[in-house]
Amino acid sequence: MDKLTLYGYFRSSAAYRVRIALNLKGLSYKQRFVHLVRDGGEQHRASYRVINPQKLVPTLMAGDRALTQSAAICEYLEEAYPAPPLLPPDPLARAFIRSIMQAIACDIHPLNNMRVLSYLTKTFGMSDTNRAAWYRHWIERDWRQSRS
Repeated sequence: MDKLTLYGYFRSSAAYRVRIALNLKGLSYKQRFVHLVRDGGEQHRASYRVINPQKLVPTLMAGDRALTQSAAICEYLEEAYPAPPLLPPDPLARAFIRSIMQAIACDIHPLNNMRVLSYLTKTFGMSDTNRAAWYRHWIERDWRQSRS
């Protein structure tokens, strides 16, 4: 069994997904915190760039290998540590669970990501109210379309 170390931030929904998977599987892991706001963001430090050149969290160190992107990390955990399973045995049920994870990781998360919301404020001078309206538009639009 590889020694596991998770680099993450307590408010990161992507890191939270990985913590959920690690805990559901009952895996022992160390946590290393990367504060995304303090001092301009610890993810930008040279010491963290060596671990994750994208300067994002989460990063899971499995032994001496760095794994990034929460969905890929969860897939690795499922394959490397199959018991207990994160996914149901039925292929259609597994596909449904994966569709939920992809909707969160690909449709929702990029829109509420700190980098994106900060860009809207810093580059376009968007107020908090307008930024929230922009975000709400995309989430509600996708939600309405998924129910049509």
